[in-house]
Amino acid sequence: MNKNSKFIQNLSIGAIIISILISGYILLKPSANQPVSQKSGGNGDISLVDGKQVIKMTVFADRYEPEYFTIKAGVPVRWEITSSGQPGCDSGAIIPKGFGNGTIYLNPDQGQVTVSEFTVQNPGTYKFGCPMFMVRGTVQVNN
Repeated sequence: MNKNSKFIQNLSIGAIIISILISGYILLKPSANQPVSQKSGGNGDISLVDGKQVIKMTVFADRYEPEYFTIKAGVPVRWEITSSGQPGCDSGAIIPKGFGNGTIYLNPDQGQVTVSEFTVQNPGTYKFGCPMFMVRGTVQVNN
């Protein structure tokens, strides 16, 4: 193999590696659409109704809005998830990691609301996401 073809081969491999890294960053970066109050740990759309913490969230093709909630341990939660109607991995189901009642299957029709009710007993940081966990969010549970 001559020097020129070896150089082209190395250049091609380098370009592939850079493309993979850029693609990974684009797919895995945090959503820039998250409201500032949510990033700072505020309760956003959470309210207390009939003794339940009500979380209101909308599912889009590429994100949850908002994607971060702070709730209190031991207080029942009512999670109201509204579909935007946009197709995507996250529009079919949400998988809570370590909290809730298991997989939440969503109605993908625009404006439809899916409700999940549960109580988180243990404080901590819990994740949720689509089945592939490419779109994800966080629930912070405090005492």
